[in-house]
Amino acid sequence: MIKECTCIRVDGLRHSVVRDAVAEEIQIELCINGDLLRRVSLSPCHIREFIAGHLFSEGYVRVLEEIDAMHIEGRRANVTLRGAGEQNRKEHAEKTEWFSVGRDAIFRAMRMLLDSDAHRITGGFHRAGVFCEDGTAWMAEDIGRHNAMDKVIGHCLLERIELSRVFVLLTSRISSGLALKCSRAGIPILASRGAPTSLAIEMADAAGITLIGFVRGERMNIYTHPERIADLTLTAEYGL
Repeated sequence: MIKECTCIRVDGLRHSVVRDAVAEEIQIELCINGDLLRRVSLSPCHIREFIAGHLFSEGYVRVLEEIDAMHIEGRRANVTLRGAGEQNRKEHAEKTEWFSVGRDAIFRAMRMLLDSDAHRITGGFHRAGVFCEDGTAWMAEDIGRHNAMDKVIGHCLLERIELSRVFVLLTSRISSGLALKCSRAGIPILASRGAPTSLAIEMADAAGITLIGFVRGERMNIYTHPERIADLTLTAEYGL
């Protein structure tokens, strides 16, 4: 997932030839029932999780059982779906079920998420993590923030983890596309070290998702559905 390349490092008036660690990027062909769906650029790890999560979060399948087979060989992944593949795609979002966590759980989870050697070495990865009620967690890194999200969703699907009983943390900006993935998956809480966009906030609010940005140290901004933060005392003055 990390490769080395040669570069010229400039420091003021000095320069030197050095070896630098960079994030590895590959491109795979993702096919459904033998037909090319798209070419995807991503980091070469957790490919099965990415494919399962991508097809689910983009609405091509509603349950894992709709994936009849998955064959990955080299830079080509062929998935056999039960049904008509592209025609299976669902565009509507789901309302999330009730689930809550304490603020300290989110702060602890963010510290775990940021503990990444790959990011420290290269500066080239986004990271996503899924955190369960029993304290277990699983994290994925990728050059693309949407890919990292798909990987953690795919992990939950393959491991039969109920997506309505987890919360997800990111290191990146929260765009509308990421909010939509959470909505389709039924994930109730999405938080990030970065900022959300206005459309992401609107989508999260409509879907019943608690959207949190700027989780840093013991601070965070809660934009939608703060009632899911169990130890937060709310009064009518907040208007959320």
